[in-house]
Amino acid sequence: MRRNFLLILCTAVISAFSLASCGNNNEDSTSKTASSSSEEVSLSQSEQQEFTLPEDSVTDSETTAGSDITPAMWEVTCDNGAVVTLTGSMHALKQSDYPLPDRMMSAFNDADILAVEADLATGDSITYQSALLANMYYDDPNDSLDKHISKEAYDALEKYLAEFSTDLSQYNNMKPWAVSNIADNIALQYSDLSGDLGIDNYLLDIAHENGKEIYEVEGLDSQMDLLMNFSDDIYDMLFRGYKGKTKENQLELLLNTHDAWARGDMQAIDKLSADEQDVSEADIALMEEHSDKLLYDRNAVMTEAAENFINEGKNVFFIVGAAHFAGEKGIISLLENDGYTVKRIEY
Repeated sequence: MRRNFLLILCTAVISAFSLASCGNNNEDSTSKTASSSSEEVSLSQSEQQEFTLPEDSVTDSETTAGSDITPAMWEVTCDNGAVVTLTGSMHALKQSDYPLPDRMMSAFNDADILAVEADLATGDSITYQSALLANMYYDDPNDSLDKHISKEAYDALEKYLAEFSTDLSQYNNMKPWAVSNIADNIALQYSDLSGDLGIDNYLLDIAHENGKEIYEVEGLDSQMDLLMNFSDDIYDMLFRGYKGKTKENQLELLLNTHDAWARGDMQAIDKLSADEQDVSEADIALMEEHSDKLLYDRNAVMTEAAENFINEGKNVFFIVGAAHFAGEKGIISLLENDGYTVKRIEY
């Protein structure tokens, strides 16, 4: 299954949570007190590969030499001439993706409002990270991950994490959603992609500095609630999907995912959510439930938000994960089905 990299194309929370989820391999995984949370976050950050943008590129939105990437962008012209620009984001990028293309930055600069899935600054506080870390663990010290998923799922996950020299047993007192986030993020640590370099972080930093209005379509709390409330059965299915995955093929898939986003290939992005294996009827039902909650239900909410901006005649730069725009149930199709004329922007 390819779903383990779908998060970087559809859920902004990966940028806020990835630092908290991948702790030091030698740390005591039973620690979950607020007093130790800040230390755990610090350890996590020190393990990340360090990526830095040139100082002026982080805050200077008037770029003059944009990169050659061409992420998918669309526009809808309002009746009063205002424009809602729709952009598919990837929540972890390369340093070489910056400066962003001039066409993208012009649309952002011209907009009065930046609409995003979530304002990631919310997740920066120690209070938020501490609460998040506390919710990662079972309250009962005798409870554990292996009691909530099948042996097949545990073994598949254990072998996958071992590809990255990570021992699953250190996370055995964590809940499935937290362990899943660790597994989803781990390949990033061995690539030249970083959540710190996601477009969301970049544009939000500029918006905050310049006082541009920010609109949260969902918010971090909503996204975390979504991940926390998937059933054990869904996570069991996702963990079993790691069977046969290797460090090498997952890094290749991660880079292919980035390349599809960078060239705005929506057909390739749509295929990322497709299963590659023969699965049982029970698993098909679980996959459909997962897709509905992670993508399609949220697509409807995002489409409604975009339509409200269009109907109100607002100049908006509307950026959410690229996966939300793909396919027959994506935002673009939903807007067109509702009678809106959506034009793909050419670079």
